[in-house]
Amino acid sequence: MNRENPTVSVIIPSHNRSFSLRRALDALQLQTYPIDLIEVTVVADSCTDDTLAMLKDYQTPFKLHVIEEKCRTPSIARNTGAASATGKLLIFIDDDIEPTPPLVESHVRIHQQRPGCAVIAPYPPKLQGGNRFFDVGVRAWWEEKFYEMSQPAHRHTYEDLLTGNLSLDRELFASTGGFDVGFGQGTAHVDYEFGLRLLKANIPFAVAADAVGYHYEHDTNNLDRSFRRARAAGRSDVLLGQRHPELRPTLHVGDYETPYSLVDRILVALVFYWPAAVDWLAFGLRRSLDLLEALRMRGTWRWLNGKLRGYWYFRGVVDELKTRSGISSFMQEGPARADLGGYEIEIDLQQGLEAAEHRIDLERPAGIYLYYGKLIVGHVPPQVGAEPLRGVHLRTILALHLAEPLARAIAVNGLPCSSESIEPMPLVTFEERVLAIK
Repeated sequence: MNRENPTVSVIIPSHNRSFSLRRALDALQLQTYPIDLIEVTVVADSCTDDTLAMLKDYQTPFKLHVIEEKCRTPSIARNTGAASATGKLLIFIDDDIEPTPPLVESHVRIHQQRPGCAVIAPYPPKLQGGNRFFDVGVRAWWEEKFYEMSQPAHRHTYEDLLTGNLSLDRELFASTGGFDVGFGQGTAHVDYEFGLRLLKANIPFAVAADAVGYHYEHDTNNLDRSFRRARAAGRSDVLLGQRHPELRPTLHVGDYETPYSLVDRILVALVFYWPAAVDWLAFGLRRSLDLLEALRMRGTWRWLNGKLRGYWYFRGVVDELKTRSGISSFMQEGPARADLGGYEIEIDLQQGLEAAEHRIDLERPAGIYLYYGKLIVGHVPPQVGAEPLRGVHLRTILALHLAEPLARAIAVNGLPCSSESIEPMPLVTFEERVLAIK
């Protein structure tokens, strides 16, 4: 590191988590990035515990700013912290995150390599050897999520934007308008809404795989809390669809407009006419999960847990839309799936993979029609809420989704003739054929 590195403002919204906040601040003292280039802003949101007393006496090697506000929501708290920040780079971390020593340095490095990006970094759960079904599921979800995001060929969507460990250029953040303060108490997914606005503004995402912060919240997480979050997710998806109508056909809200099974249709009807009774049924089934776990009936546990999460998600939808006609209106007012288009191009793979990848990087289309000579290989349709396609996406799409049609097209037309082409062989794998198209 050298003195040309940017100043960094670490912003931590906090509400009544004095112990966790101290742990985060202690870890920030161990950063490998020059400590004199770091300032930390804690937004103490309506704290009634000993947070403010702890902060008053806390000694740090970096500049520590404390803002005491009644923000009511994390969105307002984050925006408040960003407004007072002086660093060129903003790093948002939650108060239950323990940053590893290279966190700040890794964020800065990615911004230097890819200016103008929103940089997302991992914050896997710090579980104390938990082997409960719920703990195992949580750990697997986070590990898979960050593994997929770290792959070079991953196509980012708005659901990749996570605010627990996130960085942006301060001026860039200000230009976006910050986080949506309309996502208040009892909602979730404000990070998704922010991510969608960033993608609409052509702000790319990047991953700082080494900027790890360990997430301690899951030490106290449990099934009941996950169901409350499912209900909050239902409310939040309605808010997302209201702000971004193009998302409506892709949201799970539509699953409850015309339920598929008879049981689901009955439950949906009962929720509108006798919600208290269905809630009590859900509470009773929640107790069954403990019994299923004691009997080690993992498959049945997963099935019932999924059904209960779906129910509480639907209750969140009803919280916002109130009636069955409200759900129908919500879905009908959005565009149909067939109308969710975007800029698409045609590419002839017979001209070579490198040429195709180069063109995709130049034009950044939403979708592609793929040909090999005059034979159609397939269609990569526009994906709502996803970044425009990049050249690095092509080989993964071909290998995972279009292997057979491309292999047939190659067999009919043969490999392209050029000074770099490879002579066809009687028996080769699909991967070998793809690599031969240069």
